[in-house]
Amino acid sequence: MKTFERRMAVTGLEIRDDSDALTLTGYASTFNQPYDMGWYTESVEAGAFKRTLGQKPDVRLLINHDGLPLARTTSGTLTLSTDAKGLKASAELDRSDPDVASIVPKMQRGDLNQMSFGFRVLEDVWEDDMTKRTLRALDLNGGDVSVVTYPANPHTSVGLRASGTAFEAIASAMRAMEARSATHDDVRALLARMQAAFGPDASLAEAVTVVEETSELVEDDTARKAAIEILEFRKRQLALL
Repeated sequence: MKTFERRMAVTGLEIRDDSDALTLTGYASTFNQPYDMGWYTESVEAGAFKRTLGQKPDVRLLINHDGLPLARTTSGTLTLSTDAKGLKASAELDRSDPDVASIVPKMQRGDLNQMSFGFRVLEDVWEDDMTKRTLRALDLNGGDVSVVTYPANPHTSVGLRASGTAFEAIASAMRAMEARSATHDDVRALLARMQAAFGPDASLAEAVTVVEETSELVEDDTARKAAIEILEFRKRQLALL
């Protein structure tokens, strides 16, 4: 089963406090806004959530992807919908919840104004040069939308980026390369770009496994083996930190 990926969004997250309700609103994802993923750019296609929203997914509203839920779709306290801009979240919050009480003043002051969401990729497509990935269908069931402290890569009022290195994307890219019978030189170039993007602080254990398991088309290629050796060396370096 595919693992959950996460992206962050600078959304102008809002909290509305009136006598009847305490409501949080914001965009967890925006459509057709390319964002930098290090070794490629990515965008979410309009319609990417149509299938999953039609299946009434179980999604929780969390703080930094952790802890007890502030709201949930299955309880009717969290609503997810799409418009021309993207995936919109609206949640009815409980004033008596201490977790809610801890974020409301920070949101009202503008200290917290970003969201992130967790998803699985059902369908994606890569450009021929493997520099751009478009997410065409996503699964939100079992995932979350979160109020987050640290966003990344703002794109004007909206920005998205992976939470950590997206190893699922590595597997997707290698499958795409294999499906189009990529040349050895093309695979060498892609592996080099991935390797350069990881940097010395990346967690590479999963990446090594993914590269080994998904690059059978160049199983005997010297460049691929060299790339894996370098990734293994960096992984050992991290273990000593």
